[in-house]
Amino acid sequence: MEKKKKISAIESLYEWIETFLVALAAVVIIFTFFVKFVTVSGDSMRETFHNGDRLIISSIGYTPKTGDVVVVDVSGINHGSEGPYIKRVIATGGQEVRINPYTWEVFVDGKLLDEPYVEEMRKKYEAAGRPYMSVPTFPEGYICKVPEGHVFFMGDNRNGSSDSRVLGTVEEKYIIGKVLLRLIPDFGVVE
Repeated sequence: MEKKKKISAIESLYEWIETFLVALAAVVIIFTFFVKFVTVSGDSMRETFHNGDRLIISSIGYTPKTGDVVVVDVSGINHGSEGPYIKRVIATGGQEVRINPYTWEVFVDGKLLDEPYVEEMRKKYEAAGRPYMSVPTFPEGYICKVPEGHVFFMGDNRNGSSDSRVLGTVEEKYIIGKVLLRLIPDFGVVE
């Protein structure tokens, strides 16, 4: 009887070890090939994200769309910049971006973008009597035709963001992934 209990305990231990190793292997595979963790550094996406927020991103089957929040590796693009950057896709290949320097409105292919994610920052800047968005000084505003296979991206905190207004458009191959979830501080899906 004592011997059976000993064998049963050893078998149970082996089962627990096997379960743990299978779970560990699954986690390693998932986070190596399917999703990645990133930590927000800086204020370019403030009020959407804050410094230190932890996010999950994925690039599996991803095609950029206007409004997506993405992580971009800009280190190979601009040698003075360190990546990755977390930004919002404003336009994709073949589209034209226009930014009105007086009203700070962003137009893509002549249509005004609905950008509820910038309203909080816009209100703060307007209350302080400062312009919400800096753009190059052109009488007609900022204009950019996005080449095929590229994206035009901007931070939601438009005055605190190095983005396509400075770096230019970025090839899609530099997009590390789309932000899917915020883990910390408030768990939730990112839209």
